[in-house]
Amino acid sequence: MLVPAFQAFLATFLALGLNWYLGQCMCERPIVAGLIAGIIFGDIPTGVAIGCALEAIFMGAVNVGGAVSAEPVTATVVTVAFVVTTGMNQGVAITAVGTPLGLVGGIVYLMLFNVFMSLFAPAVDWAAREGDGSEKKLLLVRWSGWFIKHFLIAIPSFLAVFIGAEPVAAVASQIPDNVIAGFTTCGNLLPAVGMALLLKMLWDNKVAVYYLLGFVLVSYLGLPMVAVAALGAVIVVVTALRDKEMLDLKKRGAALTTSTGEVFDEEEEDFFA
Repeated sequence: MLVPAFQAFLATFLALGLNWYLGQCMCERPIVAGLIAGIIFGDIPTGVAIGCALEAIFMGAVNVGGAVSAEPVTATVVTVAFVVTTGMNQGVAITAVGTPLGLVGGIVYLMLFNVFMSLFAPAVDWAAREGDGSEKKLLLVRWSGWFIKHFLIAIPSFLAVFIGAEPVAAVASQIPDNVIAGFTTCGNLLPAVGMALLLKMLWDNKVAVYYLLGFVLVSYLGLPMVAVAALGAVIVVVTALRDKEMLDLKKRGAALTTSTGEVFDEEEEDFFA
């Protein structure tokens, strides 16, 4: 399993390393990490399918500042590696491997990030102090820190595939079909948890009606997601135009009120003059 382990390492390194290097291009999201892993492992459909499933699960897990709730890249890459290299059932891999590994990976990421940044802060000060106006030492520290940081973060993916793939595959081969069906059902239900986490942050009584509208369109009318998204875009444009008209009316009303008040004041002053 050495080659798949190196592939998992490379996929994790690229997904996390290119994210901030290219300007927060969302490479750390499962749907993009799944595509990268699918390309490296030579099975793009499987990578994208697993990335989409884990994206729905971790959609509400947003890392802000130093607070890291989950690390979905490691979970996505390792799940793709297990499914492609060992033939593990996708529902089992997502439920038993991907989701728990994302939570554990968040703890590992937080520890490495905090320790790493604390060690490299003096190096940045040294490069700025000893650079004599040149950026070479700062660039050296910057690129060294970038490489070492993401190299360390990619090591858990390597170890998970190198050490755990064969034992996990052996255990998975002994799982009865009814248990696999249960894991698959749980995997299908987990996106609801991700949506619930997202709605908990975004829920507002003023926009709740649009959520209910989307639910009715999908569940009862059977519209595809693309059609619902197109309808949502139309609603956004119509709402924006209406809000603009209301804002223009308010501005005109305020201007008219101000103008009338000024004329009234002038007439009152002339009367008492």
